[in-house]
Amino acid sequence: MRTPQTYKNGLTTLIVALSLFGCSKDEVPEATSAPIKPVKTLVVNQQQQQVRYFTGILEANKTIDMNFRIQGELTDLPIKSGQKVEKGQLLAQLDSSQQLINKKSSEASLKQAKAEYERALSLINKKAISQANLDALESQYISSQAAFEQSVKDVEYTSLLAPFSGVVSHRYIDNFSKVTSSTKILTLQDVEQYKITITVPQSQFVQTQTADAVKLSAEIEGFAQSFPLKVDELSVSQQSSQQLHVTLVMQPPSERRLFTGTSVKVKAEAFGLSNGMVLPSHTVLSDGNGHYVFVVHPTTHLLEKRTVRVDGVSEQGINIVEGLSNGERVVIAGVSQVHDGQQVRVEAK
Repeated sequence: MRTPQTYKNGLTTLIVALSLFGCSKDEVPEATSAPIKPVKTLVVNQQQQQVRYFTGILEANKTIDMNFRIQGELTDLPIKSGQKVEKGQLLAQLDSSQQLINKKSSEASLKQAKAEYERALSLINKKAISQANLDALESQYISSQAAFEQSVKDVEYTSLLAPFSGVVSHRYIDNFSKVTSSTKILTLQDVEQYKITITVPQSQFVQTQTADAVKLSAEIEGFAQSFPLKVDELSVSQQSSQQLHVTLVMQPPSERRLFTGTSVKVKAEAFGLSNGMVLPSHTVLSDGNGHYVFVVHPTTHLLEKRTVRVDGVSEQGINIVEGLSNGERVVIAGVSQVHDGQQVRVEAK
């Protein structure tokens, strides 16, 4: 027969065992929601004004190498490198003594041939000279006339004159040197205006055609002001049909001289564009499927990984031409740390 103490001990043991059994089961943690990530965003808008920069080199409007047409010895070379010259100004002179002698001799021969031919003309009607003799004298007269005209040109060829006003960029030879028709004497540049050639993607050029106005200007180191530019010529690049070579012209400054070969930053401002929007470069990511951004849903604040089409990069950022609409909000900070479908909180500016 069990005593009351025995029942008491057994009850205590059962209570302890049940307590241990209850503690051995896996405890289910209380459900907690993931923290909502704050993000910085930007509301995108189509660009009514777009600015792009291109790099070019300052070139003379026209550059030619000057040389004589005949050989000879230089007797006068009054021009120095860097000197400004006017159209028709003497650049170099050859010894012309032999050419002057030849001219005088050919002039005398021409006078004689002319006199004999005119005398023969007066005799032909009198049958005092044959037609054959008249034809021979006429041929001699024509030949003498051609020889004289050539001698005049040879005298002119001893003088090297400036074909246009400009600057002598380089002189290659010294006075009293002997030269031939292939000897380069100097290089003359027309700097009444300058040329700058830039390379532009065709898609960008086509886009500017939709603008109400395009302003082009040149920014040159050392000058506080910019210089207006005009388009002079367009050509397709031989390396890529998607690239255009655009030749621009500008007027030189009046206060001081510019030097060809100087690097120039060309600023292109398009006003009233009908498409395109610019985002900071770090905002746009890329993967195997192309470029993309993260767009914040206006009500749920869930992120959407949106594929976009880009068209060029400028100092302002990347130009987006497809994939975004006016008023959409794009993540612009910590883009690599968010993902599609993530809920975010838009930070106030």
